[in-house]
Amino acid sequence: MIPSRKRCLDLLKEYNVPQNIIKHSLVVSRIAVFLATELNKKGHNLNLEEIEAAALLHDIKKMDSLKTKTSHAHEAGRLMKELGYNEIAKIVEQHVFLDENNDSSKILEEELVNYSDKRVRHSKVVTLEERFKDLRKRYGKDKESIEVINNLERKAIQVENKIFSNLTFKPQELGKIIKRRKKH
Repeated sequence: MIPSRKRCLDLLKEYNVPQNIIKHSLVVSRIAVFLATELNKKGHNLNLEEIEAAALLHDIKKMDSLKTKTSHAHEAGRLMKELGYNEIAKIVEQHVFLDENNDSSKILEEELVNYSDKRVRHSKVVTLEERFKDLRKRYGKDKESIEVINNLERKAIQVENKIFSNLTFKPQELGKIIKRRKKH
């Protein structure tokens, strides 16, 4: 079962997700659905409804996890399973760390949501370089955390290359494209 866009937005309100996180999730969703639509035009078979729902709900437990010091990705996945959204759970659980055993031959819904999240700082579309610079500044408190962030950046670059090798525009153009599309 996949929740509708309206149901996702209702869930964000029901779980008291702050407006700034909702704005972030809306931009992540816009990017993920746009990329998936473009990839589907090139012969991929990505589930747009799953991608939209997962992108909207990926940070539903972010604020709670700041208090409990638990993984917001895992907590969001657990909540999605409780609500009966097992496919969405699988995607939101991987929006921070992608599973290593994912099929590398095709682009997955998990990769699109993960990548789209990495391209949005607060509610602004940024490059991976800008986003990871910000992550290192905010969360790079010690050598170990910096190494984790650096590994995430390397993986995000691999996913970016995989996605954009199938598209006719460059990653640097994504922000402008999304901004133009929002105006229409």
